Amino acid sequence: MEINQYMGMFLEESREHLQTLNRCLLDLENDSRNLSLLDEIFRSAHTIKGMSATMGFTTIAELTHEMENVLDLLRKGQLKSTPTIIDTLFKCLDTLEQQVESVASNSQAVVDIKPLVAALVK
Repeated sequence: MEINQYMGMFLEESREHLQTLNRCLLDLENDSRNLSLLDEIFRSAHTIKGMSATMGFTTIAELTHEMENVLDLLRKGQLKSTPTIIDTLFKCLDTLEQQVESVASNSQAVVDIKPLVAALVK
């Protein structure tokens, strides 16, 4: 697959989904029981994961995969939304934004996602 021909679409769609994640996380802070928000956050994370995996951006895919695991537990009611979880999801969002912008600038910046992954799997 010729990655360059899809790069513009990847960046545009990733940025749109990151905006959706931000908006929905802000709303979730105020209404932590809103399942439709959790569903929308999950869908955006899932889409970013799939696109990044297809493009070979494994760090982005790994982080969004771990986010999905937590979001799925929240959606199923097996985990309760807490300020700590919301804060961690916001930190994931910030890291994803940095990674997408790193891809956009063709930077080879290495981001250590291990602390975020560890916080998500607690």
